[in-house]
Amino acid sequence: MDLTLTPLSSGFRVLPASALGLLWLQTHFEPETWDLVCEGRVRLSAASIGSLCADARTAGLVLQGAPVAA
Repeated sequence: MDLTLTPLSSGFRVLPASALGLLWLQTHFEPETWDLVCEGRVRLSAASIGSLCADARTAGLVLQGAPVAA
C-alpha cells in the first residue's frame, strides 16, 4: 500500500502509507506543503481526487480507499 484515501464529507484525506507514496506525493505538491503531506493532513476535493488517483495508478502506486476508476 502506497497511499490511503479516506472519504470525508467534502472530499478525501490523502495519507502516504509507504516511502514511495510519500516521495510521489512530494512531486505533486509544493515544498511548503510537505509537512502537511507527511502528517496526512492533505485533503482534496472529490473533483480533484480522480486525477490524483489516475496519476498514482499510472506511476504504479497501490491505493487503498480510492474511488474506482471510470
